[in-house]
Amino acid sequence: MGGFSTDLYLMALLILLFGVFAGSLGAMLGLGGGVLMIIFLLLALNLPAHQAVALSLIAVIASSSMAGSVYIKDKMTNLRLAMVLEAFTVTGAVAGAYLAIGMPVWVIQALLGCVLFYTSITMFRERKVDPDGSETAPREGAGGRGSVLDGSFYDEQSSATVSYGVKNLKLGSVTSFIAGAVSGMVGIGGGVIKVPVMNLVMKIPIKAAAATSNFMVGVTAAASAVIYFESGLVDLKLAAPTITGIMIGAYIGTRLLAKSRSAVVRKVLAVVLSFFGAVLILKAGGILAW
Repeated sequence: MGGFSTDLYLMALLILLFGVFAGSLGAMLGLGGGVLMIIFLLLALNLPAHQAVALSLIAVIASSSMAGSVYIKDKMTNLRLAMVLEAFTVTGAVAGAYLAIGMPVWVIQALLGCVLFYTSITMFRERKVDPDGSETAPREGAGGRGSVLDGSFYDEQSSATVSYGVKNLKLGSVTSFIAGAVSGMVGIGGGVIKVPVMNLVMKIPIKAAAATSNFMVGVTAAASAVIYFESGLVDLKLAAPTITGIMIGAYIGTRLLAKSRSAVVRKVLAVVLSFFGAVLILKAGGILAW
């Protein structure tokens, strides 16, 4: 009973291989990889919903740990901003969990799907870019020059230091609360909302937004994963290939982000947002169910 069957070996191998892909894309875009893993686990492998969610959370933690450590070392993560926004996101997630009990989830799914489609269109629009394709960052933060939330990082692709200011902090905080609430109600990773919010609303360069989001999603997922683990819903035989694949992919993703043009990262994110928008609308219509 404690051994591995052929089917289990095959499932573990598929999870490992897809984990590399999900981890790469998740770390590159700041999504954590879990949002891709849960769709794969549910639709491709037909795992029970609770088990798939548990493995998805494990994937987010693994991706965040690997990518987060690299981004913090490279000073791409804005830790001060992450702490501020995460407080609102976690509060929103708790509120969303309660709201989900008395609110039709399909309404939220349809609304979020439309929002993600609109956001993807906005992401496709070019921001001001330098001739080399790197993103031009604003010079002043929300509180003027020298705001404690302002940041900078060395962009390996353009071989230049990018300094930026954080704009619209209040609006960004409120939107982060909403992002947490929606994530709690819909069950989709908050990274697909956090990265566009930081980039479009708070005017943070896409690479810094992705790096900061990677740190944030891991903190949120860790709190939820404990509950699933204590409930015995984490399948350790499948968790091992999930973690291995995700961590390999996450490291690859950090290198891809460092060497990619900001405009390319924005377009890839826009495609992913469109995909998740379609998934949510299909879920709202009852075509996809989990």
